[in-house]
Formats: sequence, structure tokens, C-alpha cells
Amino acid sequence: MKICFDPKEWFVEAAFPGIRRCKRDIFGLKKEIFKGKSKFQDIHIFESPGFGKMLSLDGIIQFSQSDEFIYHEMIVHPLLISHKNPKRFLVVGGGDGGVLREASKHPLDELYMVDIDQEVVKLSRKYLPFVSRGSFKDKRLNLLFADGKNFIKENKDFFDAIVVDSTDPVGPGKALFELNFYKSVYEALRKDGVAVFQLGPFLDFDLIIKGIAGKLKKLFEFVSPLRLPMPSYSSGCEYCFLLAAKTTDPAEINIKEITRRARQRLDEKLSALKYYSPEIHHASLIMPRIWQL
Repeated sequence: MKICFDPKEWFVEAAFPGIRRCKRDIFGLKKEIFKGKSKFQDIHIFESPGFGKMLSLDGIIQFSQSDEFIYHEMIVHPLLISHKNPKRFLVVGGGDGGVLREASKHPLDELYMVDIDQEVVKLSRKYLPFVSRGSFKDKRLNLLFADGKNFIKENKDFFDAIVVDSTDPVGPGKALFELNFYKSVYEALRKDGVAVFQLGPFLDFDLIIKGIAGKLKKLFEFVSPLRLPMPSYSSGCEYCFLLAAKTTDPAEINIKEITRRARQRLDEKLSALKYYSPEIHHASLIMPRIWQL
């Protein structure tokens, strides 16, 4: 039996045939905010009951107002706390500004962001300012609109920490899931550098995560999955980032050291975080047997 949903009342997330399991998430459309097309992708901003304002690119949900803090806190703080003394930080993608918002809470010297689509940044600042919260005005920020793949190739042995906050492996984000790109990330990091990669739901562990982890293990000494809940993603299942490091295993840093670094660097900002804590950091690196690499 085929069920149809009125596009004026429902947002039906696109499926990825051959890449992601055959499922679709459906969100009620309370209010249409923006719907258009940039040079690179379809952009849709709307409000949904229970989730608040949401952003989708090429039909795929990027975040919701109700849970974006989980994603952004967990893609930034475990990464930066895993490094002994990060000074130069880069995010590839992240046009909504959430990664910048969290990274700017750390005592970094330089922040870099490179995103291919200027329109995403413009629309996010206009319609979704609760995500960036002024972080685009940070005086440490170097903002570039360019192909992240090429930018990274041109900056070897430069960054201490890199976040690859890509879209999914289709459209403009597809190139950010290839071995050559991972090699460029590795070479762009300094000798004790760390990186984190947005991956996908643990439902796709065998389909996507294991394969990407295998590529990263050809380059990095240590590769660890990082677990987090994302209610607005993939039927609400647990989500996975991959944390990769050159010299120190993030999964072996004990809770006492995680706590010391977090308190020293974030100070009073630590208690203001909604999801991340040293305890969550430590626990998120513990995997059930079925998801161990």
C-alpha cells in the first residue's frame, strides 16, 4: 500500500538508494521559512512541531533546533580536549556556525572555516542565528568560501585539530569521504594532530562506518568511534563520529585528565554546556562489541 504525504503539511526526508538503509523520516511542517536553491544544493528551512526550526540540504536533515547542541558539542569538545594544547583549528563545512560556536569557547589562537556554499552561511545567519550565536564575528576567525578539499591540500602541517562537518556522501559532500581527502587531512595536521569526521547512524556500521574507519586506519595511528544520540537523524538511532589521532589514543585518556583539561580550558563555560561533560566524553568512546573496530 502506497502512502502519500501532502508536501504542504509534511517534510519527507530523502533516501539514499544503495548507500543508506531503506528508510525515510517524516516531519510535520508547521511553518515554511525558506525554500530555494544555491549554486551547489537545495536548501530548505522550516519549523516542525517538537523539533523547532530545521535545516535540510538536498532533502537531508542537517539539524533541528531541539537537538543541534548535542551534535555540535560532541563534534568539537571531545576532539579539542583530546589534544594536549590545540592552537589552530579548522572546520570544513559547518556553514550553520554551530561548530564555530563551540570551538570559540576554547582558548585557541586561530579559527579557520572553509565552506563551499556561501548561501548556507548567509541563510543560517539570517534565519537560524541561535546556532552560530555571533561566532562568525569572532576576531580569531578566518572564513573562506572555497572547496575544502583543495584548501586542505594547500595547507600541510598547519592545524592542530580539524573537524570535517560534511553533509552525507552525496552531492558536494561526496568527495569528503574518499581516501585522497583523508590523506590530505592527515597531512594538514601537525605531528600530534587530531581530527573528527561526521559519519552516520550506527545502523549503517557495516555499510558505511567500518569502511571509512578502514580508510582512516591506513593513515592515522588511532581511530575511535564516538557515540551520541540524535533524535532528528536516522529514525532517532545512535549516531557516529570518527575521532582520529596521530600520536595519542583519545580512547585511552582517563576521566581525571579529561576533567582537568575541560575545566582548565572551558572554565565556567563547561557548566553551561547542555550535553557535553567529561563523563559523557569518556562514556561516548566506549563501544558495545558489535560496534568495535
